[in-house]
Order: sequence, then structure tokens, then C-alpha cells
Amino acid sequence: MKAYDFEACVFDGDIYCNECLPEGVDTDCEDVHPVFADSEWDYYPTCCACGETHDYVSLTTEGREYETQRTDN
Repeated sequence: MKAYDFEACVFDGDIYCNECLPEGVDTDCEDVHPVFADSEWDYYPTCCACGETHDYVSLTTEGREYETQRTDN
């Protein structure tokens, strides 16, 4: 995946897979913000519509610690 690729985006404060965006909204809309592959998050973004976790992003130090603790339990 290249740095400028994205499979998810933020719209109206929620995370969506590109194909799960509400009807009439697409990735070219002004209010849609891509979750680029080279972005860094405190958690893996998860689609509010279908529940898919987008683990292609990088995690911050806190995010890596959280994921480690979550999987150890």
C-alpha cells in the first residue's frame, strides 16, 4: 500500500470504509477526510457501519502499548 492510498475515511466525526459511506456521500466530497496509509493513530480506525478494523495505519507508541495490552488479555 502506498502512503497516499486509503481504504477508510472520516465523515461527520465517524470512521467509514470507503464503500460504507452514507448514501450520496463519496470520497471526493469536501467533508470526507481520507485515512491515509502513512497516517499515525492512537488506535486502529474501525468502521462505524460494518465494524471492519483498518490496521494498515501506523500506531503511536501509546497505540502499540494499547494493542499489546488488549491482545494479552
